[in-house]
Amino acid sequence: MRQIRIVLAAHGEAETAGFLENFRVGWRTLGHAAQVMGLSSVLRLTVCTLHALRKRLTGRGGSSHNANTRDQKIALQLRLDRHNNAHFSVESAFASAPPYVEQQLETAAGYDQQVLINLIPSDSRLSCGLFCHALHDAPKHVKQRTIVLSRLWESPELIDIHCTHLATHFPPTEPETSNCLLLVLHGTLVRDKKGEKPSFHTGEDEKNFYAQALRTALVGCPEKRWDRVEIAHLNHGVGGQWSEPTVDEMLARLEKQGISHLVAYACEHLVDGSETSLLAARLDRSSIPHAHCLPCLNSDPNLIDFLASRVQCALNQPSSAGCCDPCPLASESRGFS
Repeated sequence: MRQIRIVLAAHGEAETAGFLENFRVGWRTLGHAAQVMGLSSVLRLTVCTLHALRKRLTGRGGSSHNANTRDQKIALQLRLDRHNNAHFSVESAFASAPPYVEQQLETAAGYDQQVLINLIPSDSRLSCGLFCHALHDAPKHVKQRTIVLSRLWESPELIDIHCTHLATHFPPTEPETSNCLLLVLHGTLVRDKKGEKPSFHTGEDEKNFYAQALRTALVGCPEKRWDRVEIAHLNHGVGGQWSEPTVDEMLARLEKQGISHLVAYACEHLVDGSETSLLAARLDRSSIPHAHCLPCLNSDPNLIDFLASRVQCALNQPSSAGCCDPCPLASESRGFS
């Protein structure tokens, strides 16, 4: 029986409020950004130090992001165990927190094949690109037995899963009440410090496609309890101009329009973590009377079934596994598309 290893690759966050852990996660995250944005070491050091100190001094707890990803790993393992065509071993790994993806990829001995699943829906140099560039530099035998799964942003199945999730978790509505649904994406750099389009794959087009496809589906959803659907972004603001509108800009706009009922959903975060908890805090600080933040998909059975089906399809047709268009692995041999 074939031995198949599945690696769920997520961003990774600090699980405690400890200074060193938060500094290391931040330093590694900005290190990835510095590869394409030219961030100075002084800026990285300042940002990481201040962030880690703020986390430590404000008493905020650690992030649930990694734990939620590990729960997804367990759920996917149980789902794949139903198949008798191979023996599956599911692991979780992260870009910015241990265990690191690139280290996990290179420990492929004993497996006939491994499948890397990028859990950030919109492909870019700083999402799936982190993993593919690491794999590009890995030994040949590792690359030859690895299949990369991305392109979640163009999947109608994932859009349907979001719609079902939203219809299930959307709070009860009052008669004669207008409800606004706010889709929140992780923003990206759209102009560098010189005002020019970045030279690296930012994922801007993929994010826009993903957001508009979901918005269109939600507007036409027969089970909807929302009257309008808006889009906003969570940005980091380093390196130049980021996606617009931001969450704060959209909240201010909706406040001026007199919106009294708002539900926000972080559709580009497949698990809850620090950014979704901060999103909930922003809603609490707004002057919109009734504002709620919905949970992410996390280990939703429909999402787990979707990931399992993607794995099976990739194993049956590895040439169509689905690397993103600018992927550095696109010209590689067997195992990549």
